[in-house]
Amino acid sequence: MRTVSFLCLLAMACCIGCAQEGFTVGGKVAYPDGSPVTRGQVTLMSNTFTGGGQITADGTYNINVRVPAGTYQVTVRAVADTPSNPMVDVEDAPPVRLLVHSKYNRPETSELAVEVTGRTTFDITVTAPQ
Repeated sequence: MRTVSFLCLLAMACCIGCAQEGFTVGGKVAYPDGSPVTRGQVTLMSNTFTGGGQITADGTYNINVRVPAGTYQVTVRAVADTPSNPMVDVEDAPPVRLLVHSKYNRPETSELAVEVTGRTTFDITVTAPQ
């Protein structure tokens, strides 16, 4: 009976390990002068995987899922906090103020990429909008 229990526990541990396959990715998003980007999202994308994480007030981010090994295009989206009013029509809403250059919004133009081969720290330097 002990052998059966042990084998069941071993099988469960293997299944849990398989479900958590991949690596952690995180880092800091900052401007060239070192000051942090204080809000937004970092997204990693490939043909087979997409995952993202929020940028915190100190500029750090962590991708919220395990990232499989591979090469990823990276985007950074960050906009200023704008007051929301459900009574304002979309046409009358104030324009969104970007915190990073718009080129970082798309994988084709961001020029950011990361190779994940294990636990990865990927610090990102972005420029402000022009």
